Amino acid sequence: MTDTTLQRRGQRTRSVARPRRRTAGWRSLGYRYGIVAVWAVEVVVFAVLAPDTFPTAANITSLLSSQAVLLLLALALVPTLVTGEIDLSIAGTMTVAATTAAQLNAVEGLNVWLAVAVALGAAVAVGLVNAFLTVKVGVESIIVTLGMGTLLVGISVWLSNSLTISGVSPELGNLLNTQLARVNTAFFLAIGVGVAMWFVYRNTVFGRGAVFVGKNAEVARLSGLPVARIKVVSFVGTAFLAGAAGILVIGIAGGLQPTSLQTLLLPAFAAAFLGSAIIEPGTSNPIGTMVAVLFLATGISGLVLVGLDPWIRDVFYGAAVVVAVTVSRLAAMAAPSAGRP
Repeated sequence: MTDTTLQRRGQRTRSVARPRRRTAGWRSLGYRYGIVAVWAVEVVVFAVLAPDTFPTAANITSLLSSQAVLLLLALALVPTLVTGEIDLSIAGTMTVAATTAAQLNAVEGLNVWLAVAVALGAAVAVGLVNAFLTVKVGVESIIVTLGMGTLLVGISVWLSNSLTISGVSPELGNLLNTQLARVNTAFFLAIGVGVAMWFVYRNTVFGRGAVFVGKNAEVARLSGLPVARIKVVSFVGTAFLAGAAGILVIGIAGGLQPTSLQTLLLPAFAAAFLGSAIIEPGTSNPIGTMVAVLFLATGISGLVLVGLDPWIRDVFYGAAVVVAVTVSRLAAMAAPSAGRP
């Protein structure tokens, strides 16, 4: 075989490889940012269908301000989901933290910041119990946290005597309801938490280790990673953030109806699962979760403003969970062959 023939074959190989690489690159972008593109289309469609209400500053700022609690609750799911576990007790943890802080401050007269500290301590205790039963005892996390969530709601109702608690100190409300660009500071606080989490999972030894554990816990253990410790920290982190979401609730509203917070469980999971199909397909991640929260909130807002009944909220979130899990699985399977970096 002559040198000329070899050169021609090499040129043909390179010419085929370049289009393949370009195609793989476009597919990778599609897997990672497809939801963002759909979100943009969603905004345009609702702006056309409801031009007098949807694309207004009042609607946009109201939508963002109303998502602070859900943003933080959805982000609370990320630590456990990253490590391959699932925590169904987040709504219960949020409820018991909110009830504890509100009861101690509004009813018992304890300083609001001490009440918040006690409530967050209670949330951490919940995380430690979940971690002990899951990591040390070996019970499936979905079973442990399902029971724990129901238990915590019952405790919250008992603590509040089944009554609505009002009169939480305005110090907390003043901090969370102060507006910046007509959006409350609670929203920016939740965004800040998400960015901090992104930094941890992207740039720290613990964060990268947690992602490795979620991919394959046994391989991570054989590689020398402290799998049990990482999972314990993740359960505690999830519980702490869920408790912090409860503090946002009472700070923004100035009170609490303990049984009203369970409705946030499904939206939080919808956002967390959908977020795992964004940015890093197949892996739960904070940036993707925040984008998913706003994507879903935009959809709900638009559907209501075009005249659909409020029941569409439950249908939309329920469908989002099914679609999100499916898309995340497909993206995770296809992303390696798409040239994912």
